[in-house]
Amino acid sequence: MWESWASNMVVRVKWFYHPEETKLGKRQSDGKNALYQSCHEDENDVQTISHKCQVVGREHYEQITRGKKYQDRQDLYYLAGTYDPTTGRLVTAEGVPILC
Repeated sequence: MWESWASNMVVRVKWFYHPEETKLGKRQSDGKNALYQSCHEDENDVQTISHKCQVVGREHYEQITRGKKYQDRQDLYYLAGTYDPTTGRLVTAEGVPILC
C-alpha cells in the first residue's frame, strides 16, 4: 500500500478467480470455496477493497472446516490451482494441467 502523487491510497493486488470465472467454468471437482491464483496484477484505490479473505491449501481448509469453531465462514477459501486468464490454462494445486 502506498500514497499516490494525487494523495490517494493505492494497493497492488494479485487476482484470484472463482472456478466459474475461468474459461473452463466450474467443474464437478471444484468445491464450494475453491479459488485459482493468477499472474494477473493491477493497482487499485484502497477504497475498492470490499473485505479480506483467507486462502489456504486444501488440506488446511479441510482441517479448519472439520473443526468445532468453523461456522460456514464466507471469508475462507482453498487454493485449487493456478489460472492464466490470457490463455485460459488451468493447473491444479498439484501441478496437473486441466484440459478443456
